[in-house]
Amino acid sequence: MLIDWTFMASPRIMGAMLAGLKLTLIVTIGSAIAAMVIGTGLAFLTTGRSRLGRRFAEVYVAIFRNVPLLVVLFFIYFGMPDFLPPRDFPFLYGTSYETLAAIIAVTLVASAFVAEVLRAGIEAVPAGQIEASEALGLTRRRYFRLVVLPQLLPIVLPGLCNETINIVKNSTYGMTIGLAELIWQAQQIEAETFRGFEAMTAATLVFLCLNGAIFLAFSGLEKAFRLP
Repeated sequence: MLIDWTFMASPRIMGAMLAGLKLTLIVTIGSAIAAMVIGTGLAFLTTGRSRLGRRFAEVYVAIFRNVPLLVVLFFIYFGMPDFLPPRDFPFLYGTSYETLAAIIAVTLVASAFVAEVLRAGIEAVPAGQIEASEALGLTRRRYFRLVVLPQLLPIVLPGLCNETINIVKNSTYGMTIGLAELIWQAQQIEAETFRGFEAMTAATLVFLCLNGAIFLAFSGLEKAFRLP
């Protein structure tokens, strides 16, 4: 079968890609925000003084860095109804249940990697600055706000950029539970028209544009927060 490049610009392809992109963005944005919040908390626990907090964060990171995302996704999708029965939590099981399960699964895994990026950034700040801040009478909270954070962002932004792009790519696992994201849409087009190459090429271009925009955004942030 000859490749029909004009098919990639057809209303069928364009409509499917837009519909898939919408769900991909929902999963990506929701997971990225949640992962940044949870990952930040885990990083501070890991570098904090509480032994119990460090243990909890270390166990969390060890589990979700080593368990495949697909396993986590299936566990959430098939296990949530047992822990949170639909009759008691009907609002969780509407038409967006697949989206919610994908966001939770991607968040759990991504937050572990974000925590490691932030932990490494915090530990990259010279230890002598801790002693200097204590000599000046700074509390631990003020030390993090005035000393660590201004130096942390330039260090961790490249790693956070990589993790955000990974979140975009990991959102494709949602197709395994029926989430109609970009790859699911491309497969539907292939099943209907037998134009799998064109459909996957269109999905690839969308992913390249999306991840390229993320890369450019983080590059701009790196320049803005670069240390003199």
